[in-house]
Amino acid sequence: MLSLRPSLIRTGVLAAALVSLSACGFQPLYGGAGFNQLPGVEISRGQDRVDYLIEDALRDFLGDGRSPFRLTLANETAQRSLGLSATGIARQYALVITTDYTLTDATGAVIAEGRLREESLFDAGSDPYTLVSGASNAEEQASEAMAERLVREIAVALRQREANSAR
Repeated sequence: MLSLRPSLIRTGVLAAALVSLSACGFQPLYGGAGFNQLPGVEISRGQDRVDYLIEDALRDFLGDGRSPFRLTLANETAQRSLGLSATGIARQYALVITTDYTLTDATGAVIAEGRLREESLFDAGSDPYTLVSGASNAEEQASEAMAERLVREIAVALRQREANSAR
């Protein structure tokens, strides 16, 4: 009876997986020219706190530099109550950020555009400060998550642009 060591089996399975991934054209997102073009994407300036939080998080991800690309954002923020206490007072809220984005190149040609939505939940205590504090924390969390999604969307668009121009 033939006995194979588990490490040999794992090696064989890993090799087969790598071959199948390379055959399907798999490429990691964070490599190649698409990702290298991310640093320094110019970001439009907004007017309110959520705009600033998203822009700041994007700068943390993308850095400050020179890039031929410009990202224009239009953010909308809404807050709605989710649950009511026995006395009819809202105790849980959802903060929803909706962002319309457009990525353009130096000529003004649109590379990518879309709409993203992020939601963050927060509780409100009995005093007004907890509502303000909870809403502020929810804005920070949703803005950070929105910036992460925007970076992924931009990276994918630039990767696709690179692939299309290579054809």
